[in-house]
Amino acid sequence: MNGTAETTEAVPAAIGRTFPTLMATSISGRTVTLPDDAEGDVSLVVLVFLESAWPMAESWSGPFAGAFTENPRVTTYLVSVVGDSLIGKSLADRIHQGLRGGVPPAKHDQVLTVPGGIERCRRAYGIDDPSLAYVYLLDGRGIIRWMEKGTAAPEGLDTLLDTARAMLEPLLE
Repeated sequence: MNGTAETTEAVPAAIGRTFPTLMATSISGRTVTLPDDAEGDVSLVVLVFLESAWPMAESWSGPFAGAFTENPRVTTYLVSVVGDSLIGKSLADRIHQGLRGGVPPAKHDQVLTVPGGIERCRRAYGIDDPSLAYVYLLDGRGIIRWMEKGTAAPEGLDTLLDTARAMLEPLLE
């Protein structure tokens, strides 16, 4: 794969498990620990390891956030895992500066960077190809209810949105 392929193949492993703890820094400078700090009843967490995977991440996060814009019980997190090297720190700085201008202030706590620990993150989240975006749908307890990787295909987006809506329905009763 060259990092741009669409996929509907589920990421192996963790559906039904608690999302492994992830400590990150938001573009507003706040320390965020997922899933503990996840707001709402449904959270989408999109992990990327390479800058080239941002368009993939946005192919999921944009339509998802758009579908639930008016629902305060749904939150979308974009997470970039960067290395401890000067290159990694430089990338984190560029991400923070670049995204700050394009992200509304109300969403600054939902765009995160994780400094260092790339290999630890890859193992914890079952990342086999760091050139792809990895997408996790969590319930309010931090349990992974749906997973995917790569660029969003129409079928994958439909399944993601349907799963999120189904997770919200019992909470409305």
